[in-house]
Amino acid sequence: MEDNSCFPNNVTYNDVVRGFLRCNEVSEMASFMKEIAGRGFSFDATTTGFLINITRENRPGHHTKASLENWR
Repeated sequence: MEDNSCFPNNVTYNDVVRGFLRCNEVSEMASFMKEIAGRGFSFDATTTGFLINITRENRPGHHTKASLENWR
């Protein structure tokens, strides 16, 4: 994207994060969080709620809590 002068914004980052979460790609999402934070962006309310619900549900295949602990 950036090679074509199309820089990601907060909407782009949040959409990508929600996509990772929907596809059970929590470890990829946790790694991507570092890039988001490094660029000064953060999760919006929808993404935060989605992440909280997945963590609370503790779905099989979702290692959200462990991935987030590793991100710290």
